[in-house]
Amino acid sequence: MPQATRYFAVAAVGLVLASSALAQSVLRQGESKDWTIRFRANIRAWQDFGSVEQQRGASSDNWEFEQATVIVPMLDRTSLSRANDIGRKLEVRVNDRDAQPATTDPHKWFQNRHAGSRYLGFAIAKGEARDIEVVSEQSVTSYDVTVDDDRALRVEWPSGDWPDDALSALDPQVGIELGLDGEVYEGMDRVSKSIDNLIGRLGRNPRDVPPYLVAKYLTGAVWGHIRSRDGTGLNTARTGEIEGVDVAGVPTTFVRRRGNQYEVCALLVYTMRRAGLPARMVMGFLGDAKGENEDELTGRRAKDDDPLCWVEFALVEGGRTTWIPVDFNGMMRSSSRAPDIGDMETLRKPWDGFGTIEDSKYWAPFSFHVHPPLTVKAYGSPGFWGIFATPAEPGRADQMISINVTTTPNSSEFREAKREESQGGGEDQPRRRRR
Repeated sequence: MPQATRYFAVAAVGLVLASSALAQSVLRQGESKDWTIRFRANIRAWQDFGSVEQQRGASSDNWEFEQATVIVPMLDRTSLSRANDIGRKLEVRVNDRDAQPATTDPHKWFQNRHAGSRYLGFAIAKGEARDIEVVSEQSVTSYDVTVDDDRALRVEWPSGDWPDDALSALDPQVGIELGLDGEVYEGMDRVSKSIDNLIGRLGRNPRDVPPYLVAKYLTGAVWGHIRSRDGTGLNTARTGEIEGVDVAGVPTTFVRRRGNQYEVCALLVYTMRRAGLPARMVMGFLGDAKGENEDELTGRRAKDDDPLCWVEFALVEGGRTTWIPVDFNGMMRSSSRAPDIGDMETLRKPWDGFGTIEDSKYWAPFSFHVHPPLTVKAYGSPGFWGIFATPAEPGRADQMISINVTTTPNSSEFREAKREESQGGGEDQPRRRRR
């Protein structure tokens, strides 16, 4: 037996023998903050302003549909947050007017989707359009989180299948294994072979090693292979607004050994999945911790909220899934040198950003996917949301997105709603516009 394999096998046996009754969760919540996330997406018809020289007049597309539905992410829970029912809404405007609903209640939930995602849709009635605007709001409570490393190391692999909410996080998704066309990225087979060789160093079966230790080992390995590129990781539209997320795909990121914050997280997620460990990418935005970049008179932010991306992997305790957060980008920013994953003591000691996230109460999670795991269309770059229509979606359009995170007002109505939710009284109903 190779030395590295024997080392991990002995360590695994020791951890199993040390197992005892686990607490309800290895991840503990601390202080919290309440955030309201406002998302706006516009798609505008393609326009040709004409040419005098070519004697060609101006023209533009005009979309016609029997029915169209737009969807936006409405996460329920992450490792460090939970949604609040109060303040949730989804409104749609067509040609600068309130959209005509296709039914009495046009809102529809798309739940229990890939990796625990959840989407809210709005059905638009038959009509014509040149501009569609989608605006959603959701309130979330985010927490500081701390992992109990010793207990986490004693959590074993599930004896059978993973729980359903974790099992789906092993499936491929756009921006990680799949391109926007839904096809597997070219070159994925070569990446898979390299990652399989890496996983093989753990032994013949990664399940002989505690899953928490496997996740740490793989995090350190990817950290040592890749470097993070500067920038937000977002593409910009001609108007200067966000167009969508810049993702090149796992094979490109692996080969060039550099990636933006979304691409490096995508590579880590894929590596964990390849080892049989359910993992997902979480995208969100940073709430304003101390009123920085704010105009003293108007209270308005001087720039868009900073985007964030991190990774969560699953552990199973008592048949229930616990998601463990990994601030992979923060860890790489803290040091260009990856931990020595060949040293068992290094693997067993706590890592800053691995499970324990400093000030994660200022993180406002928004989506698990750059593009929804549904048959919908976006324009240019994946932008979290999507549209499907009959007989067909608009063929071409300009896409513009804005996302803002603000502190949720601590009103008596909000406090009462949170109290009811804590007692199990919340309802999944979007808030209607007050007229």
